Amino acid sequence: MHGAAVNLDGFQYLAGWRPATASLFLPVLSASRVGDRAAVRVGISGRPIRATVFGKVALVRRVGRPALPPGVELQLEPMSVPAARFLALAARGETVTFLERAPRYAADRVLAVEHGGRRFEAATLNLSEGGCALRWPDGLPLPGDAVNLRIASGLFRPALRAIVCWSRPGGAEEHAVGLRIVVEGLAGRAWRALVAEVARSGARAV
Repeated sequence: MHGAAVNLDGFQYLAGWRPATASLFLPVLSASRVGDRAAVRVGISGRPIRATVFGKVALVRRVGRPALPPGVELQLEPMSVPAARFLALAARGETVTFLERAPRYAADRVLAVEHGGRRFEAATLNLSEGGCALRWPDGLPLPGDAVNLRIASGLFRPALRAIVCWSRPGGAEEHAVGLRIVVEGLAGRAWRALVAEVARSGARAV
């Protein structure tokens, strides 16, 4: 999984967005290969809009010119298409409100984390059916990095897969990372059960 972040003006974004095929050209990751998976944090210049889109590299342009810069065309995952449409509205200068999302709850739950050969435990800042914000000790991961998780409590601890959507430096000892959970199979059901348990506990929605 490749990760990158890019800030585009509205014209650039709309020139690369093809809603009919759910594909998006972005001037990043030109060293990748067709078939690679990627996660890109996209911002629109002059707008307080950011979204992470996920997809598979369908085309690579390694050499370009100002009008046609190097980059990749992503075939977006279905879950990323609403975010891409949302970015297109912002790129056209339309008034937009943030997309509705699944309820997110402020909760401190310990997860066992594996990333880059390191293993440690970290607590959530908040969580939802789709992911969580996690306290991170040091060595922040990059958007698009893969992370393995296990719910630290209980006898049944299925492995969860997650993708880094964003990372934020904090103080000297604490940083935060946003993760998108791949909610599939037994692990997905275990994660949804954890979120339901937090919701029943009366945790504050954020």
